[in-house]
Amino acid sequence: MDERRAHAIERLRAAAAQRERNLEHFVKELQHAMKELHVPLADRSFRSKFSRNYRVLFQANPNGYRVEVLESVLDLSAEIWVNRRIHYITGLAMRKGYFLQQRLTELFAALSEDGLRVRQELRQMLQDLDQAWMEFEKHYIMDLIDIEAEARQPLAEAVNLELALREAEEKREANNEEVPPLRRRLALHGWPNVEEAACEDLQRPDGLPRSSMPSISTVSQWFARRSSAHPDTSLGIEQLATSASSASSSACRPSERDGDCTGRLERREKIKDLLAKVCEVNACANYRGRGRPKMSYQVLESAADEFLECQAAGAETHAEVLAVREALAKHVLTGFLHLRSYLFDIRGRMLEIDPQLRNNSKLQNCLVAWEDAWELGARFLRPKDVLNALCSLSVRLGHLQRDHESFAQMVDSQEAELFLVLPRLVLLCALASPEVSSPFTAAMLPEQFEERVSSLLGLCFSRGTRRSSEWDELLSKFQEIEKDCSWKQLVRYALKGPSSAEDETLKVFLTELEALTFDLTRRRPEDWNSCSSLLLRCAQAVLDLQTSAGATAAEGATPAAGATSPASSGSDATGARDPKTSKSCDDSTPDTRDGDVSDGWMEDRAWTRE
Repeated sequence: MDERRAHAIERLRAAAAQRERNLEHFVKELQHAMKELHVPLADRSFRSKFSRNYRVLFQANPNGYRVEVLESVLDLSAEIWVNRRIHYITGLAMRKGYFLQQRLTELFAALSEDGLRVRQELRQMLQDLDQAWMEFEKHYIMDLIDIEAEARQPLAEAVNLELALREAEEKREANNEEVPPLRRRLALHGWPNVEEAACEDLQRPDGLPRSSMPSISTVSQWFARRSSAHPDTSLGIEQLATSASSASSSACRPSERDGDCTGRLERREKIKDLLAKVCEVNACANYRGRGRPKMSYQVLESAADEFLECQAAGAETHAEVLAVREALAKHVLTGFLHLRSYLFDIRGRMLEIDPQLRNNSKLQNCLVAWEDAWELGARFLRPKDVLNALCSLSVRLGHLQRDHESFAQMVDSQEAELFLVLPRLVLLCALASPEVSSPFTAAMLPEQFEERVSSLLGLCFSRGTRRSSEWDELLSKFQEIEKDCSWKQLVRYALKGPSSAEDETLKVFLTELEALTFDLTRRRPEDWNSCSSLLLRCAQAVLDLQTSAGATAAEGATPAAGATSPASSGSDATGARDPKTSKSCDDSTPDTRDGDVSDGWMEDRAWTRE
């Protein structure tokens, strides 16, 4: 027996000497020495009062120690930075931590010596260490549980609001998320007040907090996730659009029952409350995006109105324009729906959420996607003239994919060359219809336009925007070149780049256009990335509409023998030939610039709302 004890002490001494390299091994040998020396252990029943994730964590070794607790006491700090706010460990827990540090220092000093007296006193030192460890663990973990609850509270409140909204939408009982009550923590003996203090200006230059949650917090969440369930939930765009539209705020109609009117207004208010809480979560958790603390409800309302109007319009002459408008509205609504689905999926599982909210990848993805969708809606959906320009450019890009197989292949495969070609084509399309496209071009290239007006949503431009001399000069060159070169041929040169042009005038024009694309893509790369993604999405909607229309036409009529197809006769997809044709570059290729959107038609349809 004495040999076993001596061997346990030697193992503990060796582990203590190597503790800086392998702290986990030291904790393991400490537990072994406690067992071999028959050290009386302190009461551990307080662990039953921990939250579920911490109870599961300590169940694996009910009488042992966690290395994460030792890491916390060796690097003891009263401040814990979570979600851009500072929280404090209570003064009582800090004093218990300093006392445990003293016990550890005494143990390390004793293990560095040798002799009979040290061996006789070691058992009592280990008993004192165990008592000090449990005292620190008890108060420290309870403080962490409180801090985690406070850090998760904005997200938990968002979950409650989502459940209440679903209850109003689906008329079913909501299973409200339980927010753990906050234990009152008092600062003792001069320690700072434990109430959380705002500290958004106290971050490091790199944007990372000075000290995040302790490692034991992360480990406890991992244990909680092991048995988690992920229910499959889905929400309908139509339902969200109906609840968020401006029609939901209108006065009760005479034919409407009181209950229906009250429910309609209630759903609208609940969506507003949810969006406000989402903004609060976004401000503290979205570090990959802008982390906007405010996102107006009007953008979501405009998207809902736009979607419902497009759904009600049906088949019209301007079906391609409707497809673009619906694609943009869907993008905004879908971003909010994905975030709502995430909030619903984590109901009852808040202990699995990392209290440092930015560390939750799914939450990050949902917040970034929603913020991006909201910004696109604010920039391109609400300003009427900008939306007209977006529709015009998207229709043109859809036609270019239809008419130029090389461009369609780039889009399908997402080749690197696409990100060089796309800005050229966007600017070329803008030059082809300068009056309609100027609001969009002014939003993306403000340096080329005057009379800018700042607003909360970014840069907005009046309809009287004046072009710069550089842009006017480029426009003049384009108008001069298109007299001798067809639109399709000009697009082919743009796809290949300036070096492909043999004519010197055309090469100079393409070179100047290329220089302008660098301003478009590199001055505001994040804005351009979002915009280009939206343009391709809307262009795909136009292309899908053309494909479905072609399939419907093919089913409805079989061409007679010897009949000439539209493609072989030189007409466009609708069978109508554009009167503008090539004069010298490609006489056999018609000019198929059929993507113009009638500005007068847009003026007559006053669907833009405040």
